[in-house]
Amino acid sequence: MWNGSYDVIMQTSIGLRYGTMSVTVDNRNISGMLDILKRANPFRGKINEKGECQIRGELTTLMRTIPYSATGRITKEALALRLNGERENFEITGTASAPSPTEEKEPIL
Repeated sequence: MWNGSYDVIMQTSIGLRYGTMSVTVDNRNISGMLDILKRANPFRGKINEKGECQIRGELTTLMRTIPYSATGRITKEALALRLNGERENFEITGTASAPSPTEEKEPIL
């Protein structure tokens, strides 16, 4: 089992949209949250040992909810997905988020 966080970019007809994606891989199952378009939505699916995956979820916009199925590749370093919605398709790419630096505390004297 492993967890990953990614900074993602989604290509839409009106331009690039930025967000994050958190992923949990457990055996051949994958799940997580796609936080984009100012909304966070869960997804679930299957993944193989090479990182090739198929997931399903929804994108929520201010106007509507778009169910999607996606195929692509997710590794610990990067991801590339093609989301197929009812009327449109979206490409999402991303790289692993940098871990937040640990804060060093001054010793109490």
